[in-house]
Amino acid sequence: MRRIAWNKGITKYKPKLCFCGCGELVKVHKYPKRERREGFSYIVNKFIKGHEKRGVDGFNPEIHRPQLCACGCGEPTKKFRGRFNRFVRGHENIGRTPWNKAKNFSLKSRQKMSVARLGKEPANKIHIDSEKLYQLYVEKRKPSFVVGRELGVSVNAVKNRLRKLGWSRSTQESCSEPLFREKMREIRIKVLSSSGAIATPNKLEKLVYKSLDSFGVVYEKQTPLFGKFVVDILFPQRLLVVEIFGRYWHEMQVNKKKDYSKKRYLEKCGYKVEELWDDEIKKYGVNFLLAEILKKYNLV
Repeated sequence: MRRIAWNKGITKYKPKLCFCGCGELVKVHKYPKRERREGFSYIVNKFIKGHEKRGVDGFNPEIHRPQLCACGCGEPTKKFRGRFNRFVRGHENIGRTPWNKAKNFSLKSRQKMSVARLGKEPANKIHIDSEKLYQLYVEKRKPSFVVGRELGVSVNAVKNRLRKLGWSRSTQESCSEPLFREKMREIRIKVLSSSGAIATPNKLEKLVYKSLDSFGVVYEKQTPLFGKFVVDILFPQRLLVVEIFGRYWHEMQVNKKKDYSKKRYLEKCGYKVEELWDDEIKKYGVNFLLAEILKKYNLV
């Protein structure tokens, strides 16, 4: 009697269930062997296509099939990392009550809150002279932090009252005020002066600084200018700026625009700008390139 294989010669592997737990069988792929050009090799998938993100912890129809928002609005939720969210975005607090609703705070909590409120009033109950507020904020166009300082109240109290009276300026208007721009300029100078990049130059910059020291030229390194940016090398006696660039970083389109605008701004302010590129330094040597620049501007 002739025996017939259980798979009738199709494959030597039995079909397996999908790892996600849906109960369906995965596919078996049959490939001819390339090395010996005889026989076949088989690959058994672990998941049915599209079931990979369901996880190996089993198929859960409440998680892996579209479900309605838990707030009861009737809208289907979106999928995130293979699982459907419980809520539509923004519906998380619909129908929920605060944890302390209809409950009294404990005696200990009330004591802590009363101590914290000593000598303070809520921002919406502080007395502010409306006439002075209008004069300072609307007519003189002063920022809210300056108005608060002059009136002797917090910035939050000023903002709260302005919002209530409908006198608030837009963010674009506030940022264009001279006092605000001056404050941001001071902050920018402070940040640039204390930047970690100034204290720790890279290897290429260290090489150039070492070469300049051997020439015995007076220069300043990592110097902030105009409260806008930091230059690598500055020769104040000639108003000369030397920038040290690496091709990988400064050939990017975003950085190209920044470097171009920086160079144009410095040139408008009367500075001359020279550039040292890493590939040129490798090809000609840092001493040769620096000697040409120093000779060009009569620094040696």
